[in-house]
Amino acid sequence: MSQSSSAKRPLTTLQKSTKKRVTVRLKNEVEYKGKMDNVDSYMNLIMTDAEELHEDKTIANYGRVIVRGNNVLFIKLEDEL
Repeated sequence: MSQSSSAKRPLTTLQKSTKKRVTVRLKNEVEYKGKMDNVDSYMNLIMTDAEELHEDKTIANYGRVIVRGNNVLFIKLEDEL
């Protein structure tokens, strides 16, 4: 299966994207934006300069947020401008 050798693995992509900005949506619909400092094999995240969003409006700012991987619905890598 040559297709699997060229397929991107989500965890590998995340690990290569540390220090970049991400948006994280949790299963309870809470959303955070910030810089992803670290990610482990369970997709637990440490974010800095994080802000909590509700309907695209910032409702709180945090210096550091730790997100447990099993609460994550999706992680979106922000495009660098």
